[in-house]
Amino acid sequence: MDASQAYSLIEHAIDEERVPGGYLIVGDLNGNCREIVDKILLKLYPDGQEQIKESLHPDVAILEPEGKSRTIQIKSMRERIVVPMSAAAYSGGWKVGVIYGADRMQPAAANAFLKSLEEPTPKTLYLLLTDKPDALLATIVSRCQRIDLPMPKGILEGEYADRIAEVFGGGVPNEVYEKMQAAKYLAAILDDAIDAAPKEEAPVVRKAFFSTIMAYARKWMEEGRLPLHQAFRNVEAVEEAFARVERYLGAESVLSFMMDKITLPAK
Repeated sequence: MDASQAYSLIEHAIDEERVPGGYLIVGDLNGNCREIVDKILLKLYPDGQEQIKESLHPDVAILEPEGKSRTIQIKSMRERIVVPMSAAAYSGGWKVGVIYGADRMQPAAANAFLKSLEEPTPKTLYLLLTDKPDALLATIVSRCQRIDLPMPKGILEGEYADRIAEVFGGGVPNEVYEKMQAAKYLAAILDDAIDAAPKEEAPVVRKAFFSTIMAYARKWMEEGRLPLHQAFRNVEAVEEAFARVERYLGAESVLSFMMDKITLPAK
């Protein structure tokens, strides 16, 4: 189903106060998953949007992977989800716990969260967002209603994909000079791809460009070609670079930042 259909399903459950233990939403973490979360929070807290934007709303608990390992540790789980979600709602209404990248929970964190999921307080809504549902604890999955959203398919093809493969397909030495040269080459690829597309499609091309690079980062992770903490750091670097270029920062500086953070696997 698409994001609108998924939101309608959850909205109806909220109105009927027949919400399952949690919703496992599988999709694009920075796209349709966030779109649904934004709509739900707007519905439940129409007057609290500024607090939500600053992560200060007392009835909304949000947790994302953190640290060099890009994982969710038990300490953060307890402090940001378990304890806040066990307290009474400040507004007297719903409490919402949002976990981005739920597949990155460490075993101890997952077990701590499972207890909250099994014994929720009234009017409690958990939203678990992931693009790798198979990596979650099976007992958590079994207690959630799963919603599958379309995964992004937009990646570059043809000449541009081949040129990106020159950088990431065979592996580039991890020395600073080679990385900076690679960043310049990638910036030229992005500029060429945008110049070749209609002006109104520039945002689509930018996203496809970074989705193509992300495909390599995730492939290295899935194949175990890098230690897990380095693989997660690569994913984070690509995500952050995309966010920066969306703010219209210079492509070459953004890609230099990204390449400085990335560790490439050996050939």
